[in-house]
Amino acid sequence: MIILGLTGGIATGKTSASEYFKSQGVPIVDADLIARLVVEPDKPAYYHILKHFGHLNILESNNRYIDRKRLGEIIFTNEQMRKQLNKCTHGYIRREALKQLIKYFFQLKSIVIWDVPLLFEVGLNRYLSHTLVISCDQTIQLDRLKKRDDINDNQQALQRINAQMSLNEKCQRARYVIDNSGTKDVLHKQLKDFLLNIQPNQLNTITWFIILCIPMSFMYGILQFLDFVDAIKYRHKR
Repeated sequence: MIILGLTGGIATGKTSASEYFKSQGVPIVDADLIARLVVEPDKPAYYHILKHFGHLNILESNNRYIDRKRLGEIIFTNEQMRKQLNKCTHGYIRREALKQLIKYFFQLKSIVIWDVPLLFEVGLNRYLSHTLVISCDQTIQLDRLKKRDDINDNQQALQRINAQMSLNEKCQRARYVIDNSGTKDVLHKQLKDFLLNIQPNQLNTITWFIILCIPMSFMYGILQFLDFVDAIKYRHKR
């Protein structure tokens, strides 16, 4: 099974690429979606966040859910707080992602997309032999971001772009790069060709399944045990 790490810059079209892969029946492990799940009320990461950020009024006014928008505004310009939030969540995000990847392994999927906005920033590329960056011209990126987020000020849009690792650096680190400076149809054509080129044959998929079946079963059992321990540990806080 090929695990393809998918990333890009803000407003370069990574989400469009992910949606196309999904429409073609390719499984997606979505780091953003997992990040929302692990901070739901009564999850371990939820209590870690409240421990460090609870005094900053980060809960929504009408329920116990974390106000992700407010929390994002707090950490956006504070590097120390951003690192602290990452410590609270990244371990649980990786655990859940790994569980999903293992499930797809046992379903004999030949390719799985691991959609991670901060793939290189958090160092996940070290564990992946296949990484894809969706890139585009910076002028187009700026225009798309302003339209998407209803931003009128170029400086504000550039500040958001520059808050991430530069797109050029991501492209240099990636194994594959697709330029999304054109239309959505052009992007889909590139992605279709890309999938055909990296598709492993079924024999390789089955061979690796036989080799890794027992280790993956053991690893999944460990992850489930860790979830069980956390459930017991934090049950009294509910």
